[in-house]
Amino acid sequence: MSSISGVGGGHRPPPPKPPSFDTLDSDASGALSLDEFKAGAPKGTDSVKASARSEELFKAIDSDSDGSVTKEESDAFKAKAEKAQQTLQSFLFGLQSEGTSQTEKASDSSDSEDAFAQLDANSDGSIAKDEFLSALSSGTQSSSDMLSKLFEAIDSDKDGSVSKEEQSAFQQTLEKRGRPPGPPPGLPPSSASQAYDSTYQLGASNASGTAYSQAA
Repeated sequence: MSSISGVGGGHRPPPPKPPSFDTLDSDASGALSLDEFKAGAPKGTDSVKASARSEELFKAIDSDSDGSVTKEESDAFKAKAEKAQQTLQSFLFGLQSEGTSQTEKASDSSDSEDAFAQLDANSDGSIAKDEFLSALSSGTQSSSDMLSKLFEAIDSDKDGSVSKEEQSAFQQTLEKRGRPPGPPPGLPPSSASQAYDSTYQLGASNASGTAYSQAA
């Protein structure tokens, strides 16, 4: 997917490298408390939102819910989040048909087929909601909520699963609106486009969350 460069041709500096697990583990206990974890949050953000985001992320990483995050839990979450992010980007890219030539259209179709197959874990020809969320969610409630909205927008017959025909129909809906490679400015989007745009932005949010989790 394309990215937007800085205004005026300038280049945005790379984000600072997050602190290591050992740096955050101030008491050298081998596990991070919530307060230690919050110390690794990106600076310069809204304090209330940053705190809420930290708590949600901490809860998602703390797989055994014991109130602390170990290095093993951090590494497992990072691996899952990175895989989910890659699959999500592949799926969203498959919903776009930017090309007009036959070769480009064939490539788009192949991308859609590959993305569908990745999500159809039991190979029954449809994607159940739990398959969809399991493959694409980073593990936080906010990402699951946003992905649920996209799933419901694609699941036109509301039977709890997405068929290839429904995915194609959703893709055609986006095409009719002149789907750009990123969230469109201006007019309020339709429910389908709104669900897509929200989830498109989730990809960027997941990337940020994955980088933050490296601090754990």
